[in-house]
Amino acid sequence: MSAADAVVFPVEVTVRGWEVDRDGPLFPVQHQYVEMLWLPVIGPSATWLLRRMGGWVLACPEGLTVVLPELSESLGLGWSSGANSSLQRSMRRLMMFGLARWTDGFEVLTMVPALSERRLARMSPGLVRAHDRMLRVAEGQAA
Repeated sequence: MSAADAVVFPVEVTVRGWEVDRDGPLFPVQHQYVEMLWLPVIGPSATWLLRRMGGWVLACPEGLTVVLPELSESLGLGWSSGANSSLQRSMRRLMMFGLARWTDGFEVLTMVPALSERRLARMSPGLVRAHDRMLRVAEGQAA
C-alpha cells in the first residue's frame, strides 16, 4: 500500500500548480502526448482530471478552491463521498504516478515528463512511434 492509497480528500480542496525540476522534455497537460501516451498508463478518468486541473491552475496560478462533487459530475464520474469514489481513486492515481501530490492542498503538474523506457516497453509499436515523433519535435523546440 502506497502513501497515496491512504489519502481521503475533503469535499473542498485547494488546487495549485506543482513545479518539478526534471531532466528531459516536458509536455503541457493539454498536449496530445498526454492523451496518446499517458492515458494508457493512468487511465481516462485520471487523464481528464489532470487536464482539467492543469488548465485551471494555468488560468489561476495563485490556486483555486475546487468542490469535488461538482468536479466529479463535470467529468461524468458522478459523485460518491466514499474513499473509493471514481474521483478519489483518480486523484490518488495521479499521485501514484508522480503527476500530483497532496500537501495542504492538491498540487498538480502542468508539464508532464515523457514516459520512461520501462513504460514504453509495454506500449504497442504504434504508440512507441508516436512517442518517438513527439519527443523529436519537443527536443527540436528545446534546442
